[in-house]
Amino acid sequence: GRSLCHIHDGRARHVSAPSNCTLKTAIAVVNSGSAATTIRFDAGVFPAGSETVIAVGSAPLPALTRPGAAVDGAGAGGGLRGGSASLSTPQDGLRLAGAGTSVRGLTFEGFTGACVVADGDGSAVGGSAGNTFRGCGVAVRVSGAAVSVSGNEISGPAEGERAGTGVAVTASGSVIGGSGAAANRFTRLEHGVKVAGSAGGVTGTRIEGNDFDDIAGICVALEPGSSGTLVSANSFRRCGTGISVAAANDLPASSRNTFRANTFAELPGPAIEVATGANGGVGHPSISRATPAGIQGTACPGCVVEIYLAAHTPGSSGDYGTVPLGPPVAASASGQFAASLPVSPGQWIIATATDADGNTSTFGASARVGAGAVVCGNVHLLPGWNHVAYFGSQPLLLGDAFPSSANPAVTAIYEAIDGTNGYRRWLAATPAGRTLAALEPGREYWFLATTPVTLEGGFSVSFPVPAPLQAGWNDVVYIGGSADPRDAFASLGDRLLQVAKWDAARQRWLRYGDGRAPAWALELPHVEACSVYQV
Repeated sequence: GRSLCHIHDGRARHVSAPSNCTLKTAIAVVNSGSAATTIRFDAGVFPAGSETVIAVGSAPLPALTRPGAAVDGAGAGGGLRGGSASLSTPQDGLRLAGAGTSVRGLTFEGFTGACVVADGDGSAVGGSAGNTFRGCGVAVRVSGAAVSVSGNEISGPAEGERAGTGVAVTASGSVIGGSGAAANRFTRLEHGVKVAGSAGGVTGTRIEGNDFDDIAGICVALEPGSSGTLVSANSFRRCGTGISVAAANDLPASSRNTFRANTFAELPGPAIEVATGANGGVGHPSISRATPAGIQGTACPGCVVEIYLAAHTPGSSGDYGTVPLGPPVAASASGQFAASLPVSPGQWIIATATDADGNTSTFGASARVGAGAVVCGNVHLLPGWNHVAYFGSQPLLLGDAFPSSANPAVTAIYEAIDGTNGYRRWLAATPAGRTLAALEPGREYWFLATTPVTLEGGFSVSFPVPAPLQAGWNDVVYIGGSADPRDAFASLGDRLLQVAKWDAARQRWLRYGDGRAPAWALELPHVEACSVYQV
């Protein structure tokens, strides 16, 4: 019963309105075909910042059917609150049924159905003055074509579990978000945006520039029967799943959906999840080499590859991209791609591929950025046993003293025979029993030194070096950048039983185990280039 509105026709300040101007009455006046086209909330009755609300009971508000009509709460503090006593029938709030109708600057809360239903083609929710939605079953249900939803704050209930859906789209050509102030913010919801298909197909939805944070389920769900959705420049943080593309059910699998320039952070689940048969079945790219000098790999022929800095968990297959590192690059007709991007050794990168039909893949496997070459130089021996590799430029024949007759600091050298308990040996004291005649570059040895000594040498490797392993214990020189053991030995999978490194300074083993021990029990936080390990 409260007076709340001026009714504008765009020419005069206001037109005559009933003295008891309720929102229901105002909508009826506008729908009646009078000159009035805008229902404006009066800041004198609804002071800015007060969020003075109109409780909508079991009787619903009439739909706004007048083409081009608007409900404008900008500058005021007005809002609508659901108050239906029904436990079985979802209650909707404001319905924009006319073409080009709009609502902005209001607060909506507590409607068990949709707080706003955008039925009218070309209708707008938000814009230069966005709306605030709290605790709605669905904040905005889009069932009209070419609807715009922008600049809104959309959240679940202030307390308790995350609940509700931000925007549910069931018609083609809608735009959810935009750049700058047009972005929507979604938080504390069960789901962010759902694009639900139909037998006729829902196409051309654009979800751009939005901020998703603290979403229990899926931030953007593309359901069967939808296609051609662009998901671009959004921020996904703390989503159960970032983007999900569904397989077929009674409707075709979602397809031709393009994802680009999005950012992802703190995700407990996948960043991009594509069901089998969805998005054209496009395969993810594979990065074969990554250094500061360039990145190379393979993808589907002619596909566009977008390379991201990866959120990496050692030994995990669940890495995902965080931020794009630069503009996408195109793969050749044979599927080869190359990029020059600002990366540093030790970082991890990952990529997606988009085919000519606009189907974007999941993230592929991550790859570690290397230095481009591993350089192994002089080796320093300490008194006692040392487990190191020899990096001389050529084989070195062993005589009666080592490293020389002038400096006979090493009294014994052993070489393990991988997969056995046996050794080849060289002993300084006697030629009897010598079974090791020479040191080979890149091979692992045990040296027993009486004083500190340096073995001179040095070589570099700029390509992967396979290390054939036998069942049982193996001595291995690690040729690669410093890495977590779970990454350095990831290719062994469940076959890895134990990793250990000899500490010459303390004359004891440092053990890593097989990666399943708690962090406090692991003595090898990193595997270092050119060092020797027992595997």
